[in-house]
Amino acid sequence: MQPLWHPRFWPTWFGFGLLYLWQLLPWRWSMWLGARLGGLLRRVLKSRVKIARRNIELCFPELGATERETMLRGSFASAGCMVPEAGLAWYGSAARIARLSTLTGTEHLDEALAEGQGVLLLAAHFTTLEIVGRIVCQHHRESKGVLYREHRNEALEYLVRRGRGGYSGACFNRQQTRGAVRHLRKGGLLWYAPDQDYERGQSIFAPFFGRPASTSVSAHQLAAMGRARVLTLRQRRHRNGYEVVLEPALEGLPSDDALADMTRINGEMERIIRDCPEQYMWLHRRFKNRPPGEPSVYD
Repeated sequence: MQPLWHPRFWPTWFGFGLLYLWQLLPWRWSMWLGARLGGLLRRVLKSRVKIARRNIELCFPELGATERETMLRGSFASAGCMVPEAGLAWYGSAARIARLSTLTGTEHLDEALAEGQGVLLLAAHFTTLEIVGRIVCQHHRESKGVLYREHRNEALEYLVRRGRGGYSGACFNRQQTRGAVRHLRKGGLLWYAPDQDYERGQSIFAPFFGRPASTSVSAHQLAAMGRARVLTLRQRRHRNGYEVVLEPALEGLPSDDALADMTRINGEMERIIRDCPEQYMWLHRRFKNRPPGEPSVYD
């Protein structure tokens, strides 16, 4: 393991320095530049464009080609805004975050935590995921933990953990599941996004936008082992900031049936994505792994 100041990591440090400076700009300027960055990425990342286009085609077959291309362009513009939003989430002041955001439905979260139960808060991989995490944490920082995928770049891992640790109570990578379960059993809040096709861990095929999708059972396992209530949230970036809605607990979750639970959770994620599809992160290969005998949908 190389030291964090090794020259190999200098571009990472430089990039985070730019993030800090970027988030100092007026918010609308910052978002305008982010959207321009997203347009540039759409022209450069050809393979990701093909993946995103295919995902949108699979999930929204009822739309015409022009409507799907509009969604694709919007998704990349929104993805570009993720960059300054990460800087804002990690370095922005609490007062500024509060001015830019509205958070409703906190009574559902407060009720579950007041009963001494842990809460598994499920969110889809929207491009606003990082900033929304900060918004929720300003309501419940002392009890909030984040479950995330560890980065291979040691400097990036250090900086991301430090940034998220500045606004959340604890960070757990996917090898620290026991710590996440203990956090829930102590009555903590754990943020988790279950809507990607992960390589590690136990997965099952559950419907997602009407198609079988390899789905990690981690949400079911965390809720069961952590004896936690399961809540979902909706999120949206608009012209003046961010709107976040915490929804009522999903009654009957977890059950004894992992497939039934993940089918229901996938359905909740689909409903939330349909509410604001142009801000969803369509860049990952959600249907990468296929049921036995089915060909790849990305070839």
